[in-house]
Amino acid sequence: MSKYKLVAVDMDGTLLDDNKNISSNTINAINAIIAKGIVFVISTGRPYAGVKKYFEMIDGSIPLILYNGAVVSFSKEDNVLYNCKLSSASSKKIIDIINYHHGTFIFWSNEKLYINKVNDYTDFYLTISNVKPVLIDENTVIPYDDITKIIWIEENEKLVDFQKNNEYDLSDVSFFTSQPIFLEFVNKGISKAKALEAIGNYYHINASEMIAIGDGYNDLAMIEYAGLGVAMENGETGVKQKANYITSSNEDEGVLKVINKFILND
Repeated sequence: MSKYKLVAVDMDGTLLDDNKNISSNTINAINAIIAKGIVFVISTGRPYAGVKKYFEMIDGSIPLILYNGAVVSFSKEDNVLYNCKLSSASSKKIIDIINYHHGTFIFWSNEKLYINKVNDYTDFYLTISNVKPVLIDENTVIPYDDITKIIWIEENEKLVDFQKNNEYDLSDVSFFTSQPIFLEFVNKGISKAKALEAIGNYYHINASEMIAIGDGYNDLAMIEYAGLGVAMENGETGVKQKANYITSSNEDEGVLKVINKFILND
C-alpha cells in the first residue's frame, strides 16, 4: 500500500500536453487514486475559469491551488480555504513599473480579467484563461486594493533582465516566471508550497505523505516541500536539479507514470 496520501500536479507543461489536453489514461488513473482515498490537487497559476473544463473530467470535488497559491478552493464546492491579495500600494507600483517599460500586463480581481493592451501576448493568455477580459482605458477604475496577481507578459530576455537588475522596492511582493514570457507578481506570502501546507492541514496529511509534480520555477517550492518532489523531463534545469525524481515529459504522460509507479503499482 502506498505511503502517499496526496498528489499535487501543476497543469501547463505537466498535466497538460502541448495541445492543452489530458490523456484519457491519465484521467482514468486520477479517478482511480481518488477512489482509493488519495487526495488529488490541481496546482496552477490559472484562475478558476481556466481550470473548470479539466476538473469536470475528474470524479468528485478536488482541492484547487489557483493563481500560484494566492487562492485555495475546491472544484465543486463553495469553499475557499484562503485568498491572499496584493496590497494596494504594491499593485499600483507594479503596474506603474510595467507601464514605464511600455509593457503588456494582465491582472485578476475577483475572477475578472483586466488587460492593458490587445496584442499577440494577450491573445495567447486568453487561450489559457477562457475569460472575456476588460480592456483598461482612461475610464477604467483599477481596483488596486483587490488584485490577486499581476502578470507582465514580455520577451523572456527583458523579464530576465528585470529580475537580475531590479532596483525597485518590492519587498512585500514575490515575482517569478511561470512561463518564459510570464513574470507573475503576487503577495510575498504566496507560494504553491504554502497552499499545499494549508491543504495538508485541512486533510491531516503530512508533507512526507505528499507527491508534488511540476515543470517550472513556480512549482519549485511545492516540489521541495513534498515528501516526493517530481520534475517533468521537459522542466526547467534548476527544477530538475532540486527534484527527488524526474518523470517523462508532458508529451509522454509523465504524470500518469508517476501515479502508476508510486501509487497504483506500489
